Amino acid sequence: MKRALRTAISLCSLSGVALVAVHGYQAVKALQLQQHDEVLTPLTDAERQLNPREMVLHQPDFVADVIFFVNEGFGGFGGASHVARKGSRYREESQFWTFVGEIGKTAVRLYPQAKLYNDMVPPKEESDYLFNPASLAVQPPNTFTSLGTVQFGGETCIEIEVAQPDSPEKIYLYAAPNLRNLILVSRIVAPKRSTIQRLTNVSFEVADSLVEIPTDFKSVQHDRWVKVETATVTYKNKPSKDCGVFRAPGGELFIWVSDAYYPWHYIYRPKLGTVEIAYQGELVNRSGKFIWLTNETEAFSLQDYSRPGTSTVDAHMLVKPNGIKFRSNSYEQDGSIIDITW
Repeated sequence: MKRALRTAISLCSLSGVALVAVHGYQAVKALQLQQHDEVLTPLTDAERQLNPREMVLHQPDFVADVIFFVNEGFGGFGGASHVARKGSRYREESQFWTFVGEIGKTAVRLYPQAKLYNDMVPPKEESDYLFNPASLAVQPPNTFTSLGTVQFGGETCIEIEVAQPDSPEKIYLYAAPNLRNLILVSRIVAPKRSTIQRLTNVSFEVADSLVEIPTDFKSVQHDRWVKVETATVTYKNKPSKDCGVFRAPGGELFIWVSDAYYPWHYIYRPKLGTVEIAYQGELVNRSGKFIWLTNETEAFSLQDYSRPGTSTVDAHMLVKPNGIKFRSNSYEQDGSIIDITW
């Protein structure tokens, strides 16, 4: 459960980043309210002849703005970005970041001002149904039903219900016949969470260069970390069953204890004798997967970790001949101490 929470948080930080985009939030909230009050118009004879699975499967290339809102019952968050899709390749950008790649396979973060790119980032999920609705259509057990039509921004859309066996989620896709059957809106309703996304300002002109790494960009430099395979970790005087310790070229340690009160990640700086809270995605494997989600023994990071951060823990550090001992960031809650020996 804790790992799922951390993954959800990390994905939000990577793929919806303009969470404070007020115009996106307001637009999608209005869209959500409209949907609650919407009355479906019965399908015409011509609309009934359209195969909903085929509509979802054969989606056109496009460039558009996307807005989204996630309702968690007690609150929610929303945002906006600019996206493009050409075949299986994509581009997604906001004022903070730009990604290109192949859906479900590869991803690259671009740094336009520096003309650099980082190819060790997680790929875009195939389950982004607005961006990649075809992932639903290629699964034979799923069924597709056209329910009627609704209006979004003056565009008539066919509401398609997608039923997945053994899944509590309800998925609704809204295809615009006058826009090459493009899915303009997706709505996912889960027991404790609902998500709605909408495309606006759509264009079907997508240049190849938009979804590729520019030829004059260079790869950013990474540092290689090695797992301290002899390390043993105790938390509150009990051996941890889900933990890891990796060492950087300069001696820093990246540490996590997933079966702790809260799964914080730490960087220990031996030259300074300090421990600070680290970004959970600081270390990844060559495919960009967070290292704590793997069993691999080498990891990679950008080189900015070498600058001390501001989130130093009041660790009461004890350096041992073959290890370290310090208070966890949850010490005030449970009196926990992390003891590492190698």
